[in-house]
Amino acid sequence: MELLEAMQKRKCVRQFNGEIPGKDEIEAILEAACLAPAVFTTKGVHISVITDKKLLGDLDAAAVRKFGKTLESMGVTNTLYDAPVYILFSGRLVEELPPGYEFLKPENMHRNVYWAMGSVLQNMQLRATSLGVSSCLVNTVVVTLFDEPELAKRAGIPQGYSPLCSMVLGKSDFKYERRAPKKEHYQISYI
Repeated sequence: MELLEAMQKRKCVRQFNGEIPGKDEIEAILEAACLAPAVFTTKGVHISVITDKKLLGDLDAAAVRKFGKTLESMGVTNTLYDAPVYILFSGRLVEELPPGYEFLKPENMHRNVYWAMGSVLQNMQLRATSLGVSSCLVNTVVVTLFDEPELAKRAGIPQGYSPLCSMVLGKSDFKYERRAPKKEHYQISYI
């Protein structure tokens, strides 16, 4: 599949059939993550690949407890969508600015982390799409883990690291179709 075709077909899929992607597929998707731009604030990021059903259930249950009313209003009952694979990124958030960057605020450095992680997730979703593996970005569990240190530890987040972003993977019966760009979502200025 060519890059443009993968971009046109990429979609967050929230229905999985229970089939776990092969190890080679997961490795290819993780390799795509490693091809994304890395800035000094994202070097050393930790990746947890979680397939343990009990842990997946516990992560989902904690997120459902935290986001209960919001999820109910959207008709969502399962934040991991019964996907068999959950990939969680964690890293160190900047507490002290490195030499030469004193003119910035720490939150400026955090934006670099999130920008870089966006590139990572996009690469992963495009590779997953090209392999016929369904994916969906998940933020509820990431937010929940800030308040659940024991669960964060079980999810493989190293001491001193914070959850950054995550996605689920799995096989589904979803039929990928090319879609038109949603230009109405953006305001473009040519200056």
